[in-house]
Formats: sequence, structure tokens, C-alpha cells
Amino acid sequence: MAKRRTTSKKTAARAKRAPVSRRQPKVRRSKIRSVEEFVIRVREDSAAWPVEQPRWFRGEPGDTDTPLLPSLYRYADGSTRENQLLQTFRARASAFSSEPIPDRKQTDKWLFLAQHVGLPTRLLDWSEGALIALYFALQTRSETPCVWMLNPLHLNYSAEGAPKGVDPNTRREFPLPWFNPTVGRNFANENMRGAWEKDRAGVDLPFAIHPTYVHPRLRAQRGCFTVQGKQKESLNKLIPGSILKRYVIDATRRKQLTADLAVLGVTESVAFPDLDGLAKDLRGQFLRGRPVAASKGQARRGQRREGRAGL
Repeated sequence: MAKRRTTSKKTAARAKRAPVSRRQPKVRRSKIRSVEEFVIRVREDSAAWPVEQPRWFRGEPGDTDTPLLPSLYRYADGSTRENQLLQTFRARASAFSSEPIPDRKQTDKWLFLAQHVGLPTRLLDWSEGALIALYFALQTRSETPCVWMLNPLHLNYSAEGAPKGVDPNTRREFPLPWFNPTVGRNFANENMRGAWEKDRAGVDLPFAIHPTYVHPRLRAQRGCFTVQGKQKESLNKLIPGSILKRYVIDATRRKQLTADLAVLGVTESVAFPDLDGLAKDLRGQFLRGRPVAASKGQARRGQRREGRAGL
């Protein structure tokens, strides 16, 4: 009769002491193939969160090396150059803008504006709309587009150090990012100030905020931000999977999913309510397939006449 295998006390002790990582959110094995499936999974995964608490969403490539990382920190010298970037942008912006710009002292609005026009910042874009995020994920060229879902109020609870006696499920409000109190602390404002004060202000974790709408696109996209703190890592490495979920989209269903979103009212001109968005909508509505390829000679002549503008 074979002897029964037993686990030694030392092995059992080591197993008991082995750390269990809670950082990476679990990824479902099956990919999202329809809008209906996406909505069902979002509902299931957020069922434990209070209905009154918002869910935030972000669409991005699933194969990126820098998931959930603000654009500033994708550069090796981003942290050291942040203040110089912002100060130079604020000093020169008025000469390049036909629209009103923020007052010099409104540093929160300057940060939102910088993010909007494409300057690398410590802000990370999110949307309160799940289908808006799904639309953005589908616009990437990734073979594994993905959508992240975050409980922002639970994130803020963690960023505050998980104060004892406070139930994160009772949270309902976001702090004003521009308000610097004389008594007490505003963690959102501290992280915002860190961008202008070379990280002398700020807490370790990112903080979720509602921005001042400095452009119609923010309103249309139901935009919101997490503002990075002193830890310059991807958000999925900083918080537990209980408040952050990830959904991988089946890229082979990109065309059908995009068409379904259009039926539901989510198109380019909705996400980008300007002439550029309208033009892209009309191009997709009336023109099928790809444009006819020009010969090399024609392409070279066209580039000389028109520069390298996209179609």
C-alpha cells in the first residue's frame, strides 16, 4: 500500500507566510464580444458597490506597456520636467489661443487645459460613461482593446489612508480640486499642487476628481480624472482588484461593436462635438471601404502640395 504524502510543518508554514498579491485586478478569460455582454459584466462586477456611487471607465490598448499611467510618466524625464512644461505652457498659451484662457492663478484649470490640448500631465482621463469608454477602446489599433472600471470614491478612501471608523461605501462626494483649506486637508488639491510645486505637496496615491469643464469635449465625454500623487506607477499596481476591473474586447468584433454603439448614439461627433467629429461621422456614414490608393508619384506630388495631413 502506497504511503500517504504529507506536507511538512516547514512547508506549510512557508505556504502560510507566502504573500498573496492583491494588486492586479483579475481578468476574465473570455473576451467581450457584444455590447450586451459588456453591460452585463459591468453590472455583475459592480454589484457590491453602492448604487449611489459612480463607476468610472477608461478605454485603452490592452497590450500597452504602461496601462493606467498618465502620459507624463511614460517619459523617462517626465517627473523632473513637469514643472518646466507647465510653467512654459502657461507663459506662452495666450499667444496661441483664440479662446479665453484661465486666469494665471487658476492652476487647476491650467492643468485641465494642458491635458486637453495634449501636453503630457499627471492627469489620467476617465469617463462616467461605460459606452463612451468602450468606444475609445475600439478606436485603438490594439489587438486586445480593453476597458477599465474604477470605483473612484473607494480610491479616494484608500488615498486618504483608509481612515478608521469610516465606511467607504458611505462616500458620495468628491473634493473641489481648486480648494486649499486653511484648516484640515484636501488631498485632491494637494496632488494638484504637486504638479506646480515639484511634488512638495501631495499624497502617495492618485486621487479622483471632477474637473472644471474647460472645453465642450469634457462635457460630451462625461470626463473626469485621477490626478497622480507621489507614486509614479500605473494605477493597477497601486490599488486592489476589488475596486478596479478590466475587460478585454474581442478585436475581431470591432466593426460590429462600433456599429452597435452608433445605433445606441455613441459616435465620433458625440465624443468630439466639433467639426472634426462631424467630418469623421459623415465619412463613415456615406463612404464605404478604404480610399483608392494613389500611385507613388501621385502620393509624392500630393505630399508636396498638402504636406502630410491625414485623410
